[in-house]
Amino acid sequence: MPMLYEIEGKQLFKENKIPTPLFKAYTDSSSIIQFAEEIGSDVMMAKAQALTGKRGKAGLIRKVSSAEAEEYIQSILGRDHGGKPVEIVMLEQPLEIEKEYYLAVMLDNESGKYLIIASSRGGVDIEEVAENYPDEIFKQYLPTAVEPFSYMFVDLGKKLGFEAKTLTSFTNIMTKMVNMAKNRDLTLVEINPLILTPDKKIIAADSKVVIDGNSDYRQVDIAAFKSQRARHTDLEFEADQAGISYVQLDGEIGIISGGAGLAMATCDILEFLGSSPANFLDVGGGADETKIEKSLEILSRQDIKGIFVNFFAGITRCDDVAQGIINASKVFEIKVPIVIRLVGTNDKEGIQILENNGIKAYGEMEPAARKIIELVQGGN
Repeated sequence: MPMLYEIEGKQLFKENKIPTPLFKAYTDSSSIIQFAEEIGSDVMMAKAQALTGKRGKAGLIRKVSSAEAEEYIQSILGRDHGGKPVEIVMLEQPLEIEKEYYLAVMLDNESGKYLIIASSRGGVDIEEVAENYPDEIFKQYLPTAVEPFSYMFVDLGKKLGFEAKTLTSFTNIMTKMVNMAKNRDLTLVEINPLILTPDKKIIAADSKVVIDGNSDYRQVDIAAFKSQRARHTDLEFEADQAGISYVQLDGEIGIISGGAGLAMATCDILEFLGSSPANFLDVGGGADETKIEKSLEILSRQDIKGIFVNFFAGITRCDDVAQGIINASKVFEIKVPIVIRLVGTNDKEGIQILENNGIKAYGEMEPAARKIIELVQGGN
């Protein structure tokens, strides 16, 4: 299940008529002046395309002049980030901001529905919003077989504070996001932030898009964005062959989760609590012991300081997850601490299997996340 570069996600946004800033991809530092003329400004955003989180903190996103953009592109291309060299830099039109929002459409494997998450507090990690402003996160489920229409999202838009013209723009964008997920076999479509400009336009300032890797035969043009084998590390390619969605990152804690949305939330909560994910790993719905074992085997070969297993199970059974963990621990040498959170189908049986083998399981995500960070960062 490849995660797309921001620029690839925005190309899909344009295809689906979701408003974006003007942007252009660069693999060298030529023709920057022409882009400045196109956007009518010598100031622009320079964004190195990488699949790691926190690009701003890593210096991968900067506001630059055209002269600075040339220097930045020359300095960043080929530099290693998250185990992969930067091959593309996106230059983008800067936006004036009145307000920022968060929007996401994700496939919830356990319910078989699309889960829509929205907040009037965008531009920050959604887990940070959930921690500090839980009443400002709104959720809506939509069956995958239902065709989306704008009226379905009016109440959600009103909760976010949209009205009149902006409400119409919001509901249109929501409809297009869901259709994009359906038609393009996407397990996650996230915009953070969605920008409201002073002239009341709504624009997608960022994109995070994950495509179901099993849909390559239907989505040939997306696969053609870039050779997936070339983008994959060896571990990523091996995981892909096993039907596991795995993206190697540059953090300290390896994660295993079920569903793209929960995997993203797991990455976010680690970042929010002061650590960082070493990977994105989604075993998908209905994962069996074999997939859990393979996931742990892959993580055992990655340079990490701890492992966080996080499941909210529906189709997947917690006892299968637990047994897979036990099986793997007997075969592969796992030298780092591991913390497990299990909730859902057969969770009592799964927890009992773990406890019988001297392993404690948590029922809530945040305490479990805090525990693995404590163990990794030197706590007792």
